[in-house]
Amino acid sequence: DEYVELNIKKTDINGEIYYSSTNEDIAIVSSNGRIYGLKEGETIIKAYNGEIFDTVKVIVRNEVPSIEPSIKIENEGSFELGLSRTESLGFITTNFEGQVNTSLSVSGIIEIVEVKKEAVLIKGLKEGKTILTLSINDKIKDSIEIIVKDTPISSFNISLSHKEIKRGQDVQIKINIAPEYYKEEVKFYVFNGSNCVEIENTTIHTLKSGYVKLEAECRGVKSNKVDLTIYDFNIKMDSQTVEVGKNKRIQVYNYEGNKNNLQAYLSNSNVGYVNIGGVGDLFFNATNAGTTQLYLYDKQGMRSNQIQIDIVGGDPYGNLTKEEFYNDYKRAPNYQDAMYRSKHNFMSGDISAQDQKPTISLTQPKVGDKFVRNSDLNYTNGGKTYVVPDVYGNEAFEIYEGAAYVTLEEVAAYVYAFGDVPINYSNSKKTKPSSSPWKEYLRVNHSPFSGSTTSYPFEPVLPDISGCGGNLEYYEIDIGTTGTDCDPSFPSHIYNDGNRITRGAARIVYSRFYEDTGKPVSPEDRYVFYTYNHYNDFQEYLNYENGWGEMFGNITGGGVLSSKNPSECNPTPYVETVRQSLK
Repeated sequence: DEYVELNIKKTDINGEIYYSSTNEDIAIVSSNGRIYGLKEGETIIKAYNGEIFDTVKVIVRNEVPSIEPSIKIENEGSFELGLSRTESLGFITTNFEGQVNTSLSVSGIIEIVEVKKEAVLIKGLKEGKTILTLSINDKIKDSIEIIVKDTPISSFNISLSHKEIKRGQDVQIKINIAPEYYKEEVKFYVFNGSNCVEIENTTIHTLKSGYVKLEAECRGVKSNKVDLTIYDFNIKMDSQTVEVGKNKRIQVYNYEGNKNNLQAYLSNSNVGYVNIGGVGDLFFNATNAGTTQLYLYDKQGMRSNQIQIDIVGGDPYGNLTKEEFYNDYKRAPNYQDAMYRSKHNFMSGDISAQDQKPTISLTQPKVGDKFVRNSDLNYTNGGKTYVVPDVYGNEAFEIYEGAAYVTLEEVAAYVYAFGDVPINYSNSKKTKPSSSPWKEYLRVNHSPFSGSTTSYPFEPVLPDISGCGGNLEYYEIDIGTTGTDCDPSFPSHIYNDGNRITRGAARIVYSRFYEDTGKPVSPEDRYVFYTYNHYNDFQEYLNYENGWGEMFGNITGGGVLSSKNPSECNPTPYVETVRQSLK
């Protein structure tokens, strides 16, 4: 169907032009001057009008146009390679089946390990830069800059798919390491219970019951330590909360021995004991308020799973002075204990000194370029206990409604979970430590936050805030630090020294009510932000331990601190996050 059209230029010609081919086996010509080749050869095409004519020689050939070979490296820009790492660098060739050649602008930086059909394997030998050129002849080539770096490990953690498991079942180890390519170099070491497990790649095979402790190592850097309990049979109680003076039956499953031979391990023997009833049943007897871990075992080395028992009904703090309570301070282990503490104006959370800057996890999940805000809401104890996860979705700590907290991490989690403030907060900004039973742990200010950028042009607009036409009413509360130094209007002093409060510039601002209905916001509309330069810049709480979003606001945008002159303010917008489970 391919053709060549004759280009006819008429001069003083009237009437129709006719065409002919001297060899129609080679090519034919249509009435409108289109020439169609039929087979290889030569012919003369004639165009004529009466005695006026012209001719052209036509050669028909059966040829396929030649395609030049080519080579293209798949990576754009430069290629970073870790020291001592071997990586694959892909390339594409067309119309070429031979050997691809390599050359380096600087030798000794990388080693060409192997050239495959569509990739070249390279290994980093020492830090530096070199140009790698791939060629299929002297003229057809492509090049890329290779940068070899000895990138240090910036974060390294491991976690287990199970913390407790029955003997014979497998446990998976999850490795979180940055840079991620170090994963294949990670090694595991069991320094407690090595005869109980066997590790194959990232799978733990459980061989016998016991307590196992292990950690990982990569290039001299050690990970966190993780614990694994392996058991042979199961125990449980209908309720793991027991009142002082009462007992609860311990149910034993899949134990083939004589239950009379079982012995009990209690992590806190001051709160109770285990005995065997008249028909061979085991009972836990509560003697004092507190918490204990319990498992059963026998002389043959068989052991059960471990359960936690909370003993309530007796006030463990009624006879304690403040000095005695804080002398050996520990966080509240459960909701009931926290309520006893609140009854006596004792703290339940961490009481460490709070720096103005938040502690941010080295590893933070993202979707694209957006941080993930954990979408899971894990409540227990009838909604009175909120379980805060770590960055990997595992339990980090618990927060109890009606308990007392002062650190940024725990107060942010409390506000996020319960939409209110801890019990040691006063709504008024004028409450004094001397008049409060909380003394140095008193925190003040729980009041509406307008967010009006007309009155305060240096403030960034928070999501759907009512002060800028939205439907969410925000509230603010103080965060007590060791001193904020970002705003000279606020002296850098400890927040509460027990005698007086120096408020500083650190605040939590959170969405509390819907403006149109006055009802508390739903979890989907709960936002919690932290500022330590008096509303100039904010970071969003991401609903996991040490989870804080990207900073945005006036100073981030290069504006003048707390200026009321709009021309001097440049608050950057809220940096959106993605709601997603950490699991």
